[in-house]
Amino acid sequence: MKAVYVKEFGGAENLEWRAVEDLPKPKGAQVLVKLKASALNRADILQRKGFYPAPRGFPERILGLEFAGAVAETGETVKDFKVGDHVFGITAGGAQAEFLLTDETLLTKIPDNLSFTQAAAVPEAFITAHDAIFSQANLQDTETLLIHAVA
Repeated sequence: MKAVYVKEFGGAENLEWRAVEDLPKPKGAQVLVKLKASALNRADILQRKGFYPAPRGFPERILGLEFAGAVAETGETVKDFKVGDHVFGITAGGAQAEFLLTDETLLTKIPDNLSFTQAAAVPEAFITAHDAIFSQANLQDTETLLIHAVA
């Protein structure tokens, strides 16, 4: 499998497209996604510069937190996805590659009105906002929230 690889921490000139590992095989609830698009955000740039370490178990030198693609293979207990489904999701790293192995709970099907590129740009911003509003602030159906500025 090939990926955008950080040869050494620093500027974008330290990135290269290279073979990094064998294609992973999904097990259990894992899904192997053939990536079509990956977004680039501030965390990726900080990680590339060496200021944002990858979480344990995720590649330190392969960036990418949000992605879109097609299901290439599923583990034996995957229920909600089949080979060929167009999906997008969020991960803790490794999405700037040809393939990504992820848990099915971190995926959702791409709506028909979104391209792979558009779908790849959704997860980080949307999930962060959704988490802040519903999980952290516990906004209820009967409540109203005014957002007067976003940065």
